[in-house]
Amino acid sequence: MFVAMIILVGVGHVFDISEQVKSIVEENMPVAIGLELDMNRFQYVKARAEGRPVPEPKGQLAKFQARIAEDFGVKAGDEMVAGLTAASQINAKLYLIDMDIMQVVMRFRKQMTFKEKLKWWGSMFALPFIRKKTVEKELERYEEEGESVIEEAGKSFPTLKKVLLDDRNQHMANNLLQMEEKHGKVLAIVGDGHIPGMSEILKSRELKLIRLKEVREWKPSEESTGSISYSFNA
Repeated sequence: MFVAMIILVGVGHVFDISEQVKSIVEENMPVAIGLELDMNRFQYVKARAEGRPVPEPKGQLAKFQARIAEDFGVKAGDEMVAGLTAASQINAKLYLIDMDIMQVVMRFRKQMTFKEKLKWWGSMFALPFIRKKTVEKELERYEEEGESVIEEAGKSFPTLKKVLLDDRNQHMANNLLQMEEKHGKVLAIVGDGHIPGMSEILKSRELKLIRLKEVREWKPSEESTGSISYSFNA
């Protein structure tokens, strides 16, 4: 029986949620899984999943994510490795649903106003001084007031919100609609900040949302192990 449904799983790139992600995938048994990745990031995640060496993160934001993830006892991107592994274990079709992030960043830098650039570089300067407790405090605020936090950020960085959030939300949602038409039951693993925008775009579909707070509290039914094989669709 062809069952059409889109499941959005909200994740954070610095939290220890790998087992929860695997469990959510196995319990929902989608026919296809979409990851918030492009081809370059997929190659990085694939190498991680196969235990091959990967390059050190470059750029202030990537280094910040790596440092905070280490504070939480994981490596940045572990949730995508978990999604990749889970897809192979249930023989789900795998799709990369995000835009080429390098092109997105180039567009963002080109379209930023001078005022935004000043605020952006100020934010980058502050990153080395942010610690785990601050991240946890901001996460609690986000879980309580998620949409208002996003709106607040959008007022300070309207170009960032449009290029890095809104445009990608539309792109990923469009890809999920195509996946749903072809496969029926599909699941997407995306940063939780994308969930409000994507769910609004997809509101006419049969939709199930599993937000980051729920993911972090999820009780895996059992641990999963197994070799990795891929049925990959670009």
